[in-house]
Amino acid sequence: MVPLEHWGDQMKQRLVDGTIELIQKKGFTFTISELAKQLAISKRTVYEHFSSKDELISEVINQFISQIKATEKEIAEHPTLDLLEKIKQILIFIPKDFELMDIRLLAELKKHHFHQWKILDKFFNEEWAIVLSLMERGIAEGSIKPIPLPLFIELYLGAINQIYDPKFLNKNQVSMVEMLQSTMGILLYGISNTK
Repeated sequence: MVPLEHWGDQMKQRLVDGTIELIQKKGFTFTISELAKQLAISKRTVYEHFSSKDELISEVINQFISQIKATEKEIAEHPTLDLLEKIKQILIFIPKDFELMDIRLLAELKKHHFHQWKILDKFFNEEWAIVLSLMERGIAEGSIKPIPLPLFIELYLGAINQIYDPKFLNKNQVSMVEMLQSTMGILLYGISNTK
């Protein structure tokens, strides 16, 4: 027999997964009623696990960040990837559930759930320890030019923020993954075909 608390954990994860599906379909404007209907449960069941939609969105954001952190660590410790490939893979990684999401959802998150957006924004702006460690190692080994690392971070964040702009997205029909790959290619290797 499965312990009662395990059922609660399963339902919580089911609610998070259902929320991600609704975000993919409707953005952040979905309602708790729509979530309950999609999962064939009552609104009361939702509120037994999450006190509000904001708390549910916070859990989605926290799981997103946890997935990124775990994958960063896994990539950084990968025995066969070279240093530049590790940096590139870390900076283009998007958790599977979020790969197909429209990047404009970040603007919607900021508009409708500002506190949750701030958590994600803080993570993107402050969680650089693994990348900085790899880059410092690359500089010490000579595989990366001795550049000001804060400048690299600002260039990356500036490029990402520009790409996240809905005006850019309306003009350019590329996926989030393709945009991140192109950005990292330019930042790591430049635009020249010559070596």
